Amino acid sequence: MAATDKFEKATLLAFYYVIKDGAPYAPLDEDTYQLIKSRPKQYTVPRVTAKTKTKRAFTAEEALSQKMAKSMLIEYPDMDYTKWYLGILKGAAELNTKLGYSEGHKDNCWSYAHFGSKEALSPVAEIRSNNDSTDILDWIWNNFNKNMQDEFKNKKDSWNTADVYMVKTAKINQIKKGMEKALCIGHQHNKELEEIGWCLGVAEVNTYMSRLLQDHQLLPLSLKQYTANTNIKITATNLSQDPDGVEGLQGEIETPLRDVMAIIREDNKWGKNVPAFGANSLTFTGNFQQGEIGFKYKYESKISSNENHATEPRDMVMNNSSKYVQASARNGAIPAPKMAELVLEYTGEKINDWIPMNRKLNDTEIGNWQKKLNSLTGTSGITINWGGRYTPFSIDGKVKSKSEFIETAAILDGGAPFSGGKFTTPDGPEARPANFDGEFRSKLRLLRYIEMIIRAKETGRLGELLATMYFLSSKINFKQGQLSGPFWKIQ
Repeated sequence: MAATDKFEKATLLAFYYVIKDGAPYAPLDEDTYQLIKSRPKQYTVPRVTAKTKTKRAFTAEEALSQKMAKSMLIEYPDMDYTKWYLGILKGAAELNTKLGYSEGHKDNCWSYAHFGSKEALSPVAEIRSNNDSTDILDWIWNNFNKNMQDEFKNKKDSWNTADVYMVKTAKINQIKKGMEKALCIGHQHNKELEEIGWCLGVAEVNTYMSRLLQDHQLLPLSLKQYTANTNIKITATNLSQDPDGVEGLQGEIETPLRDVMAIIREDNKWGKNVPAFGANSLTFTGNFQQGEIGFKYKYESKISSNENHATEPRDMVMNNSSKYVQASARNGAIPAPKMAELVLEYTGEKINDWIPMNRKLNDTEIGNWQKKLNSLTGTSGITINWGGRYTPFSIDGKVKSKSEFIETAAILDGGAPFSGGKFTTPDGPEARPANFDGEFRSKLRLLRYIEMIIRAKETGRLGELLATMYFLSSKINFKQGQLSGPFWKIQ
């Protein structure tokens, strides 16, 4: 998280310099950048000078570019030139254009902040010292009452995924007054007030913020790592005109569902020659169409805990060669309770049915999983890759039937799953991967995900499922009653 925090602050500084001071879009050459990076606090930006017979001019634009890079590197000393600096500048240029400014235009009407706490988590010292900081979005979140914050498990990211934000300075007091009405600050939140349309809570806050975002007055900004050789896009999310449903959307799976069902022997931190699955994730590429907009993403479910997966779609973006490549940043993880709801909706089964967490599987559970695995043969437009670079349903290189594979895995299972993380040893805590028992339970759960996708296809709801998973991971509203706040995603 420390590197993410520094990336966000460096990005906010780039926005600040480009918008307020008119800093150029063009990056510094890498040699100059590395010189500044070696000692950013001690580096002195040269004075602007005119051209002479022996020396070239050092322009005000060059000085401003160096000053911006110096400030960014003070906040993010390890900022890589290619991976981070170049992408951040592209994002700043795109934001400037989105706001209707031309390169070099100066506008000091904005205040800036890092979204995180009442006074803004990890504020950017330079912005604060120049009295250009704000805490308005943090103020809104911190004035949610307990019930409102409970809707989001007390996590501000679950309400609004913005990392940084900007607000028109002259509008702050007016915005606060509007929020006080929506949040009932200073008033009793009761039935009578609700009946007259006053004090409506989170929904009212989001509606008001949607208008502020559309009017370019309050800009919550979600930052994603730049993908090389692609164009930066700014996507407005959760605005009031967003569609309120995903029913009837068209979608397809473009690649086989890949879930490696092969058991090998390996040396790892659990011991030597211990059983392990060849790979632990379910992956595929899918797409869906919403109106005139197409969405394409790489899906991955991987072990998160003994009872859940981290399911993280990642956008596929077109590069400068007109080829789709995987975006460098994930959208985010689908909340585990929401994934469980989807599994129940499409399969009729709870996500961990027949998956004991503190013992080995019994004969009935083994039989249920044998039946399920045998039933998963794909469907029209969907195939399954069970092997990857291994032979499907092989154990130590010997091919088994699907039923034999489940039976043997259940014998190897010790009934004590560990999903990966800290492990207590006589020498202290030690980071370890998931053990075989944890991997086995993960594999069983993935069979349910595969069944969910096949059932969605067979019932004509595949586009709906693909859209729902994407929107849940991106904190995008798609149904009445969803309460994620509006923001611009910069990627």
